[in-house]
Amino acid sequence: MSIDEQLEQLATACRVLEMEGHGDMTLGHLSLRDPQGRGFWLKRNARGLGEILSAADFVLVGHDGAKLEGEGGRHSEWPIHSEILKARPDVNVVAHTHPFHASILSSFGTALAPFTLDADYFDELPCHRDEAALLKTEEEGAALARTLGPHFAVLMANHGVTFCGTSIAHAVCVGVFLERAARIHVLGSQMRAEATFPMPPVRRRRREQIMTPVHIEHSWNYFVRKLAWQEKARGDAALFA
Repeated sequence: MSIDEQLEQLATACRVLEMEGHGDMTLGHLSLRDPQGRGFWLKRNARGLGEILSAADFVLVGHDGAKLEGEGGRHSEWPIHSEILKARPDVNVVAHTHPFHASILSSFGTALAPFTLDADYFDELPCHRDEAALLKTEEEGAALARTLGPHFAVLMANHGVTFCGTSIAHAVCVGVFLERAARIHVLGSQMRAEATFPMPPVRRRRREQIMTPVHIEHSWNYFVRKLAWQEKARGDAALFA
């Protein structure tokens, strides 16, 4: 797949995330590791996730923060992407967003309670605490990468979330599953009865059964179809022509 084709897919991913609860005005950003090793392709700033329409909506950013190619501005939190990509050679896509329920959960710093299978998509959900409103320095990005460790999602206390994946489909599914699990956690925690949860060995087995490449592929394809249905129903194709 060419870089333009990958960026077209990344544009679709941005709109899927908006559709699935990750939109927050023009905040939030998604990146793709540059296959030539020049840095990463980052969503342009001043546009919402739902407004990202094509490969033209991304800029190439070096690991030093310099914009190398593309139209539009660069998000100030570029170190989130740079430092995670440098620390995690298995990761090709990084996202930072402010989904409603996961952002609430971040203020508690608690682990996802397994009210449903949704929490079992995650072996662990670390929580990063930082005094900065925006992670704009390499040191701040590196600290977040250390908290993330070997995992694919991290809460950012009183702020939002950062998540990543080996592919565009993987990263998007991690983000969508995280917000689903956080919503269920927030709602379930309000129940006045005491819940019963499966033991850790059972949860590990459940995770092995559901967090598979086939499930990622099927879920990603579903989200893309769902987005197409919604855009067609709204007449977006005519609007953006």
